Amino acid sequence: MKLLIRPAVERGRRYAFPAAWAAMVATGVGLSEPLPTVDVAPYLSFAAIGSASAASPDQPAFLAMDAQPAALTFVRHDTSETDDWPHVTTREITLGHGRFAAPGNAVRRQVQLRAISPRTADELAGFFRDVSYTLTDVRLGEAVPPIKVDRVPGDLNTKDGHERKSLFITAILPVVLEVNQRVLADREQLLYLRDKMAAAPLRMTPIERIWLENLADRYEISVDKLDELVRRVDIVPPSMAIAQGGVESGWGTSFAARNGNALFGQIQTGGRHSISVPWKPGAGMPQPFTDVGEATDAYITNLNTHPAYAGFRAERAAMRERGEHPAGYHLIGTLLRYSERGQGYVQFVRQIMRENELGDFDKSRLSSF
Repeated sequence: MKLLIRPAVERGRRYAFPAAWAAMVATGVGLSEPLPTVDVAPYLSFAAIGSASAASPDQPAFLAMDAQPAALTFVRHDTSETDDWPHVTTREITLGHGRFAAPGNAVRRQVQLRAISPRTADELAGFFRDVSYTLTDVRLGEAVPPIKVDRVPGDLNTKDGHERKSLFITAILPVVLEVNQRVLADREQLLYLRDKMAAAPLRMTPIERIWLENLADRYEISVDKLDELVRRVDIVPPSMAIAQGGVESGWGTSFAARNGNALFGQIQTGGRHSISVPWKPGAGMPQPFTDVGEATDAYITNLNTHPAYAGFRAERAAMRERGEHPAGYHLIGTLLRYSERGQGYVQFVRQIMRENELGDFDKSRLSSF
């Protein structure tokens, strides 16, 4: 038996080293220089922030992502690149709407507002003085401080007309700008995905499709009606929002404004109140809101989704096509159905805009600090 085993061992030693060398070559392990590394970033359309590892080139990126990442980042292809796979830049996300929210503005990061809850008009005015926030400075080009008034002080009616209007405008402006900022973030990503679908529809990733469907659902339109979705996802000019809020709430002094943050004249069609207010729910009753920000968000969403305001959205889109910034004084003319007064309402709101020079705020911006 020993005689049979020894020749086999000798033959094994003779071929051991060549076999090991062949095995290393077959598995791609070189001894002289390592294989080049593969940068998979250009092949991914999204990246997870967290501990999830990157996918291999042969594996779809979304399969290797953390099932519940801390956040998601959108990436964008720079169209100036000439390579088949353009350079990718990461953009910050804002969790403003929905599970898959749009990223922040590519030029300026999303601004988080500091919430304040003034109990009196004097307390509100004092806060504005403390942060050196005046409408005069904004008209001169200064950025609007990132503050968010949660509620309308109950004693605004104790101030004279000029001071009452000034406090209301100063308080509402940053809230409107913040909602518009989130809408513009959605719009920017929507336009990018629209162009991407037109150029290379097969490069749409699963998460991009989910985000697009989520956006279409929020704007009450089918995802296949992309042009209409683009018309809906856009801002409401601050001059228009402030003027309508002033008219509908008596510059923040109405019962519904003081007790339910109902600033824009929105009414209920039925159901229950989401918050406790001193009036019963029902068709035709004022719609209450948790805070001023929620009321403003609902107002802008209403203009961007309700069939009655299709003309407003069409004219705003036409202004964009002409390279014009949406102007409240012009666009308010499309809201004949916002009030039973029709044209009389439009003329009155325009008068408010002229008297208070609200058009100065249509191109205002939020400060980042």
